[in-house]
Amino acid sequence: MRIGLVIYGRLDTLTGGYLYDRFLVEALRERGHRVEVISLDLKSYPARLLDNFSRRPAGRLTGRNWDLMLQDALCHPSLIRLNHRVRRGRRPAIVAIVHQVLCRQPRPSLVNRVYGWAEKTYYRSVDGALFASRFTRDAARAFVRADAPLRVVPPAGDRLGCIPSVRAVFERSRQAGPLKLLFVGNLSPVKGLDRLLECLARLPPNVWHLAVAGSLTMDRKHARRIQELIARFGLGSQVSLMGAVNGEPLRALYLGAHLFAMPFAHEGFGIAALEAMAFGLPVIGSAEGGVREFVRHAHNGFLAAARDDEAVIRHIALLHHNRDLLAAMSQAALQTLSERPGWERTMRCGCDFLERVAGSPRRGSDAAGGRRT
Repeated sequence: MRIGLVIYGRLDTLTGGYLYDRFLVEALRERGHRVEVISLDLKSYPARLLDNFSRRPAGRLTGRNWDLMLQDALCHPSLIRLNHRVRRGRRPAIVAIVHQVLCRQPRPSLVNRVYGWAEKTYYRSVDGALFASRFTRDAARAFVRADAPLRVVPPAGDRLGCIPSVRAVFERSRQAGPLKLLFVGNLSPVKGLDRLLECLARLPPNVWHLAVAGSLTMDRKHARRIQELIARFGLGSQVSLMGAVNGEPLRALYLGAHLFAMPFAHEGFGIAALEAMAFGLPVIGSAEGGVREFVRHAHNGFLAAARDDEAVIRHIALLHHNRDLLAAMSQAALQTLSERPGWERTMRCGCDFLERVAGSPRRGSDAAGGRRT
């Protein structure tokens, strides 16, 4: 098949969504499909809407003999009108890859109403959707046409390998000193690092240390806010801002930490949290995001309500003082990861679904074999 993938920016951008898209592209190419990445400029939301009336994006998407057009659904503002032009002439199947539903995230209601209108209009223009989690599927279900095939294909956590042994988990858990917390995510408001810092500032300094692995340049305004909070609370010696980290350096951070802590992040899935479990790290995550699909409260981590700062403080203090509990939860986290499929298997399922959608004689019918799953 000839496949076009529409994204904003570069495919090698260091986020969970782009990571998912890269694995999917690699899997499709390994099956002999020709995949061309179509990169649109990443601009303000109003400017993205204007792409629908611009010749340049239209020229890159139309008049091509695609068998299948994949679209990262975060590109929806640029595509709500363009998709109707893509359908002219030889009609490719259009499938959205959904990592986040913007209008379901916490923000002012007026902004979410605008996002909701744009997302609903966009989802009505696609023939099917591939979701990274049940959470995102449920968030978008009301927008997608009733006859459109849907499939949940979750990410995996085996990209960086795993901790060498269960014994290493227990030895690390019982190390003396502060609890080593790890936060993996680019500094942006939806990740909730500011709220986490406010919680940590209320704990004694000997209880914790936090390493933050994430870009400081993707949202410079928010990064400055984080640095200001660190200075205001006097946390300079307890918080390490590592910048963007990947590969072996990120693996080293996972190996050296005790606990993965992103309790206020609004995640469509949370690939970094699942990768942390491969290294035996319990996860403190949000009860209102995709991580609840693999984090079991008080078993392999804790789930915190959106405004429950007291619970987050309590969980961190508990695991610092009770290293036997930390060891047991670390082992449970490692077991959780071992029971989940790896990237090869998950992307095989994704390719199977896309091939059926592209080969379906009736666009948007259940002939793709993936309806409402």
